[in-house]
Amino acid sequence: MSYTTDTAKLFQSDAQHEKAAIRAARAELLADRGAPIKLGSKPLGVVVKHRSDAEPEAWVAESGFVVRRVGLETSRRRRVNNIASWDELTPPSPFQTGNTKQIYRGHGGPVTSLDFYTTRSEQKHELLISGSWDKSFRVWDTQTKTLLSTTVGHIDFVKTLLVIPLLGILVTGSSDKDIRIWDLSPLDSLDIPTLTASSATSTSAPSDDASPNVGQPQAPPPQQGAAPPPAVSLRPLPCLLALKAHTRPIEQLAFLPLSHELPAGLSEDEAEAHPREWSGRIALLSADSMGALKVWELWRDEEGKLKGELRREVRHHELGIHDMVVGPQGELWTASTDNSALLSQLSLTSASVPPTPLLRLPHPAQLRSLLPLSLSPAAVTHSLLTGAPPPAFLLTGASDELIRAFDLSLAALDPSPTREAQRTWRGAPLREGSVPEGCVREVEGHTHEVVQLRAYRSRSDGGALWVLSAGLDGTLRRWRWDELRSEKRDRIVLIPVEGGTGAARGKEDEGDKADKGESLLTEEEERELAELMGDD
Repeated sequence: MSYTTDTAKLFQSDAQHEKAAIRAARAELLADRGAPIKLGSKPLGVVVKHRSDAEPEAWVAESGFVVRRVGLETSRRRRVNNIASWDELTPPSPFQTGNTKQIYRGHGGPVTSLDFYTTRSEQKHELLISGSWDKSFRVWDTQTKTLLSTTVGHIDFVKTLLVIPLLGILVTGSSDKDIRIWDLSPLDSLDIPTLTASSATSTSAPSDDASPNVGQPQAPPPQQGAAPPPAVSLRPLPCLLALKAHTRPIEQLAFLPLSHELPAGLSEDEAEAHPREWSGRIALLSADSMGALKVWELWRDEEGKLKGELRREVRHHELGIHDMVVGPQGELWTASTDNSALLSQLSLTSASVPPTPLLRLPHPAQLRSLLPLSLSPAAVTHSLLTGAPPPAFLLTGASDELIRAFDLSLAALDPSPTREAQRTWRGAPLREGSVPEGCVREVEGHTHEVVQLRAYRSRSDGGALWVLSAGLDGTLRRWRWDELRSEKRDRIVLIPVEGGTGAARGKEDEGDKADKGESLLTEEEERELAELMGDD
């Protein structure tokens, strides 16, 4: 028996056909929105890195079994008569292909997550670590793309991974419901120059973005319907701990270094100014597909052996948590498929104290990603350079394909533990099409779910702050923050017509609509009319 994931070969309902037609129509209208970069497959995870001597780069974990390294600014320039010129000098293509600098091939399934580790050896090497559906995580040298290590660490998909440099460990979470902790110290002692040299001489194939990685085992062709082929271990990392308490697949991981308790008797101002010292302990947070959030405590004993204990479990969400951000002052933001984003406060000194809910932002759609700008390293650096405070905004990405910007300085969004303690949240979404409280901008650009939001600083734009969004439409889109916050664009309204779906870009003159035979109703009026007709 053979299987397929090709939707063209599967039975589809009328609703599915209609949804596909709507997405195709929107894709045509939004083709150039957000300076899109077209990827080879769907992005599942994105990390943005800055270097002082180079443009910002996006490292993308893709469903097409690869990790892609993309320059975020080189693609905005084009050579005309051997002179670097802006794209506006010549008509841009609907999609900028982006400056793909490297492609890491080798995984046997979709790549779900990635992180970086810098070795503690005398010659520091930056290493990429990627996790995949093939149940393994791999370690690569970022300069040569050489595969240094493969560890088959789970019996099901690796969904998320996290490097904790303070303890020299890697944490992985899987669909097998386990969290495993791996020792990164063997990477410090690897003879990376020798390994990369031997890899380079083991094959004569040229090394470029389109060719296979030099000296590395290649992934077999994708299978139709079956599970990804098993990975083969190569210099695997030792497992230090296995944490077992979740009953659903692990979706997200985050950590917070715990500080020593402050001296007694300090005033509030003195406590805020008092320097905090790391206690040697880490609060590890893990979230699963049913909304359970667990707080673990990790530390090394006197003999240097890693220890870990479950300290607290809370369930502030009704459904799965798909994004999680922890700030240096214990700010915890979570995004859930229960249609809400939640701000909580973590204890800075104890993993046993449960997170305190402060502010919940209900949405009309399931949330897939969030970006608190004030906690973004790019926004913090931009603030230090300009002298302006970090933007007090939260950006969210949802299943309704919209990016929303919330102004957290509004009085209505003032965090209040008392108010949130009185709220009984049962995952009730807002009415479809309604604007959430505190939302000051809704941005259209993607034609599928927005699964990742990141911030970066531009080198060629005077250090301006930009937002990067990744969608399951297979694109990265770039938004200058000043323009995204201030420019209001009318929403695209799609109008069913005989033989297909018509589209109108925002609001048009009523006379023009009448001449075209289009509806004179607004989007909200159309929706209310449809609800009334449905009641009849």
